Amino acid sequence: MHTAISSGVDIVLNSLVLGGVFLIVAIGLNIIYGLSRVMNMAHGSLYALGAYLGYTLVHSGVNFFLTLFIAPIIVAAAGLILERIIIAPVRGRPIVYTLILTYGLMFFLDGIIKYLWGTETRFIKLPEFLNQTVTLTTGVNYPLFRLAALLVIVAVMIGLMLFIGKTKFGITMRAASNIPEMVSALGINMKFVQIAAFVLGCILAGIAGVVAGPLFTVYPVMGHEMLISSFVVIVVGGLGSLRGAAVAAFLIGTVQTLAEFFITDFAMVIVYMLMAVILAFMPRGILGEGKFE
Repeated sequence: MHTAISSGVDIVLNSLVLGGVFLIVAIGLNIIYGLSRVMNMAHGSLYALGAYLGYTLVHSGVNFFLTLFIAPIIVAAAGLILERIIIAPVRGRPIVYTLILTYGLMFFLDGIIKYLWGTETRFIKLPEFLNQTVTLTTGVNYPLFRLAALLVIVAVMIGLMLFIGKTKFGITMRAASNIPEMVSALGINMKFVQIAAFVLGCILAGIAGVVAGPLFTVYPVMGHEMLISSFVVIVVGGLGSLRGAAVAAFLIGTVQTLAEFFITDFAMVIVYMLMAVILAFMPRGILGEGKFE
């Protein structure tokens, strides 16, 4: 009985943590797309860069929670440089241009990561107290870091919702995503809004990378795997829909966790089958809010 309860709690919490990481990455990707119509294929590499920066900072003696602030800022700075130099010149062209460009940028960033950190797997060393387990109910123990990661994810999402829903600039970003012509007519600099959206997306990728580093370890192609999962979340949730992405992230996290628990070798196959079924009956995503290009 205790074993069944423990397994159930593990599955639920692991689903929430995995879905939360998917959500942060996918929301960042969705924000970038929603405001500048750039489908950033290099987003997964920025997520991996955040994980490697987290490893380097913690290895250098920086507090892990301070790293959660520093690493995303560095990722955002790198993203800003890439956006200004490489992506901005092709913005406004058909989406295939940015798809091909950022696809090549993904491999460029992967090469930089391999050159700086090598190809071996890295491990982010956590503070000693986060390596402990906590007792949730009788006979049910759970790693403290996973609970801490879940709290970080919740805090990030609350902060993001408050920023988008309550601040003047956040409301401007929402308006620019839906009716960019009106925002431009009001005298607001759309170029600045698009840059800010790209930087915000990079910050979210960096945060997800630092959080995911101790969960999944840090390795060169971790960004590719996360990019695929993020695209699944975006497609299931509906292209450009933030609410849909939130629902889809936790749905995909739950399905993948259950599949890995019961049928390890076919976990992603089940996820793709779920995506195909949802697209067949709900082509605009699970909430029907997706955009078509």
